[in-house]
Amino acid sequence: MTDHESGRRKFMKNIGLATGAAILTSSAYANPFDTAKVKKLKPKQQEFMLRYGKWMDDFTEVVRLQKADPYNLETQERMKVLTTQAGEFKPELADHLRDKTFALIYMESIKRVKNEI
Repeated sequence: MTDHESGRRKFMKNIGLATGAAILTSSAYANPFDTAKVKKLKPKQQEFMLRYGKWMDDFTEVVRLQKADPYNLETQERMKVLTTQAGEFKPELADHLRDKTFALIYMESIKRVKNEI
């Protein structure tokens, strides 16, 4: 495993990546879980998932760019910003994960992100 791959794995592990949240978008409803549960999220949880979904979209784009050109400085800077933002999500994510419905939806969204990366 190269240092680059090792760093990516460590990063993903540290932020608990594979997150998700575009689950409130149309692509999310393609996941094999009860969409009625999505509607049961509390407003704060829905808002968080929308913000996090945007972050995940940005993150997956940067990962694709890094795969194509791992030495691009602009892409590396974008990844640093996204990494900082991921750390800012941690406390709120941990709080929301106490809710079983939220945790289920979150885990399904992780599958989508893993497949994209």
